[in-house]
Amino acid sequence: MADPRWADNDRFKKEYGFPSDRREIATKDLEEKYTKIRPLGLGVGGLNEGIFLVRNKETGGRYVQKGFDPGSKQLVRELLLLQALDHPNIIRYIDGFIDKTLWNHHTASVYLEYCAFKSLQDMLEKYHKHNQNISEHHHKYISEQFIWHIFRSLALALQYLHFGVQPEDKRSPQELDQLVKDPQYCQDVWPIILHRDIKPDNILFRKCQPVTGFITEPRRFLKIFQRQKKIYGVFPQYPRVLLADFGLALAYDDEDWNVNRSFIGTLDWMPPELPEAFVHSDVWAVGAVILALCRQMPKGVVKPPPTDWTQDAEAWSKHPDSRKGIRDHGVGKYYSPELNNVVHECLRFNPRNRPLAFKLLAMIKDGEKEAEKKGFLHRDEHFPRWLWGGAEDRLHGRRRTGRRKEKPDEVTQ
Repeated sequence: MADPRWADNDRFKKEYGFPSDRREIATKDLEEKYTKIRPLGLGVGGLNEGIFLVRNKETGGRYVQKGFDPGSKQLVRELLLLQALDHPNIIRYIDGFIDKTLWNHHTASVYLEYCAFKSLQDMLEKYHKHNQNISEHHHKYISEQFIWHIFRSLALALQYLHFGVQPEDKRSPQELDQLVKDPQYCQDVWPIILHRDIKPDNILFRKCQPVTGFITEPRRFLKIFQRQKKIYGVFPQYPRVLLADFGLALAYDDEDWNVNRSFIGTLDWMPPELPEAFVHSDVWAVGAVILALCRQMPKGVVKPPPTDWTQDAEAWSKHPDSRKGIRDHGVGKYYSPELNNVVHECLRFNPRNRPLAFKLLAMIKDGEKEAEKKGFLHRDEHFPRWLWGGAEDRLHGRRRTGRRKEKPDEVTQ
């Protein structure tokens, strides 16, 4: 199998403007550069070399090392793709190696930024466990403001993956729509990249960023600041949302684009048009994630099989009917109609009726503004202490005494 065009990084950077300041992929093991602290998991699929938390011996920064199984071409391709991508809502490549002395075996590792706040799946499971045995009146809900933050972050990541549009781009959705309709766009401007495995496990939280909202509106910014300062006593911060795990990602100029139509991804989070996939499929998956957040459904949004279903559960998960009517559940009465409407658009059964990523982002911004006007973002909501433990204190700027102060991770801008 020939490598896709982005495997030739120098050529890819020149053609698409990818970052030239990234560390080159080394041709030998980097064990002398990093110290393993502890395992983070045994890894699955081609990752049976393990996943480890490591420390850079020179800087002291902490990172995650994913060791690739020899012979896993897809994971080697993931390393090459991550080395090229550069976006604040996509997991950042730090270092990597492919041992060319064993090229036929594809021995490799990739080093990524460390996400101390873990994954969206961890958050979902904790909320689900907390609410399982208590009355609905005492349920803990994930705040709508934080859900909008996650929604917006994922839309920004998709806008970049699908069309190469960065957050600071000021072009309107109408201008971008005309641009991407040009058949030469994928050839000359940006190679559409599909993630194909968006799910809570692959959405991570790292560091903190101020809740600025629409910072271009000073009066609104001051209003949010005063309200949140009253709640927390300090200016609050949300963790940065990162889309991770590009092991199943596919680029437009990859030779597999037109032939790879197997059931790839995680069945409970896959769109109804599976095994076909295009940009609208990633949009459906984002909508499913937000619905699961609102409804606190850690096992996915696919409906259970009907009573007359005679095949196994996996066969039902592969059937398009298992996705019909999902969007009719709605996000629940705790959340605004505006949030429900945007999720509703993402989960349309016909992929052609779903918004493209830049249109979705505009819908999110407009919906959040309207939800705030109606008071859905004005509630005294905060993260419960059981969610992130000690990390929750760092999230809101509080200090806990009697604990050793850890050396911070290396800043990666």
